[in-house]
Formats: sequence, structure tokens, C-alpha cells
Amino acid sequence: MSPGTDDRRDPAKGREGDRRRTSWSDFRRAYPGFVATLVIGLILLLSIDGFLVHKRRAYDGEIVRLRGEMTEAEREKTDAIVESEQDKARIAIELARRQAKIEKSLHLSVAIDSGKIILEREGAVLRDMPARFGPERMITQGADSIPVVIPRGQRTVVNVTDDRIVLEGGTAIEASRADAIASDTTGIPPGNVRIGRADMDAIRPNLSEGMRVYFY
Repeated sequence: MSPGTDDRRDPAKGREGDRRRTSWSDFRRAYPGFVATLVIGLILLLSIDGFLVHKRRAYDGEIVRLRGEMTEAEREKTDAIVESEQDKARIAIELARRQAKIEKSLHLSVAIDSGKIILEREGAVLRDMPARFGPERMITQGADSIPVVIPRGQRTVVNVTDDRIVLEGGTAIEASRADAIASDTTGIPPGNVRIGRADMDAIRPNLSEGMRVYFY
């Protein structure tokens, strides 16, 4: 073996150990559009979080102010009313859920928590349809503000057209312009429900005035 042979390096080994690490500045120069989009998205998320925290603090402050202006008797009465209303809502939802399972006639069940509508009879599912729900908000009419929400409990169908199922109280289950609701990105009127066009066409022959609809 000639002198210096041990000092020679295997070219393959040299290449194997030569791994270049890309710095953040190199990545930023290589993908400026992606980095800009990432930064803008992060700023938007932080802005939304800040706005929500601000509104929450404002609401909490308003509640504290209003309660501070009440007498002890008024606060106790208010707390009792709020608790009673919450209990009533929970009871109505649970009753609607149970009634829907044992209802012998054909009916619709609107499962708000899981985002779907079910055509069923006595617990037998005939069609399971994904649904989207409009926002719940205060609508101003003249000098009054009226809360528009997704109903809970039992409702009945008052009118059926090709595109809408109108319920007592004004809530409507409407058909999307798209066959599948997942493809529909258009806005939904407050308090309304929307299903895919194909689902509406499939269930419409089974619908009639007076049919029960259970929201839970």
C-alpha cells in the first residue's frame, strides 16, 4: 500500500455526508408567493382571534354592568329565568329526538348537531341527507330586532314546492342549485336549512302538508 493511501477519501462517502441545509432566507427567496400567502393568512387568523376576544370581553363587561344595576332580588329572579329557559330548551330537544324515533308516520328529522336531515318512519331510515344551516342572528324590522334561529322541537310542513319545504313559523328547508350540498358555497338565509338538489327531488314525492318535522 503506497504512502498516503489511508488519507484518500472515498468520493461516494464524501457525497453521502455532504447534505446542504436550506436556510429560511433561501426558502423565502425561492417561494415568495407562498410565504406572502402564509403571512397574510396568519395575520387574518390573529385578527379574527383578537376581534372575538374583544367582543367576548365587551359582552362580559355589559353583563357585569347590567347585573350591577340590579337589586339582589332582581339578579336571583333573572338567574332563575335563564336556568328555567335553558332547561326547557334541553327538554324540548330531547323530547323531539325521542319522538322522532317512535313516530309511526313518515316524517323528517333535522339533526342540527350532526348536520343532516333524515326521512324516516318508526326509526327506520329511508334517506339520510347532509344539510347546511343558515346563521342565527337578530334581524331588524323597523324599530324592532327579531331573533331568527334554527327552531328546536316539533314543526309541521305547511307548503311544499319544487324548491322549498316551508314549515310553520316561516322556517324553510330549501334545495341547493347543486346536486350535492357539499358543492354549494352560496349563502343561506338566516334560520333556514339547505339540502342538495338531488335529495330534494328524491324526497319531494313523499312530502305533504301536515307532515311532522323534528329539530334536535
